[in-house]
Amino acid sequence: MAKPPRGFARFLRRGAKLLKNPGLLRRVLSQAMTKSDQADSGPLAQVKEQLLRLIALLKAYAAGEYRDVSTQTMIVVAAAVAYFVVPFDAVPDFLFGWGLVDDAAVISYVAAQIASELAAFARWQEAQKQQQRQASDKNLPAEPTHDDPD
Repeated sequence: MAKPPRGFARFLRRGAKLLKNPGLLRRVLSQAMTKSDQADSGPLAQVKEQLLRLIALLKAYAAGEYRDVSTQTMIVVAAAVAYFVVPFDAVPDFLFGWGLVDDAAVISYVAAQIASELAAFARWQEAQKQQQRQASDKNLPAEPTHDDPD
């Protein structure tokens, strides 16, 4: 097992607290989505897909939509998202060029540690999308027939 990035362990308690506080969790998730817009370049670009998957997993768990995951895993996911959101972590985000490197390291570390659970969640997400497409296809009006009276 890989060693956790420096400073991440102290965020595990925050992750546990986040899971018990739905209002605060919603705020952190909103901040994470806003900050994830910065992930198109720089150190976060390489982990953006993993970051968005972690955020989506946390959102689905908090909404009660997806529970096929351990509480310990969700504490780690919440800790990673909190680490990403907090500007003063092991390397403050305002240090241009370096501030987001540690965030990327934490995201990468957590994604690697829970890879099988993230893959299961990704399959669940895809199944949900398929169900939504099928449901919307059923609600589409039938193709109009063009009966020519002639």
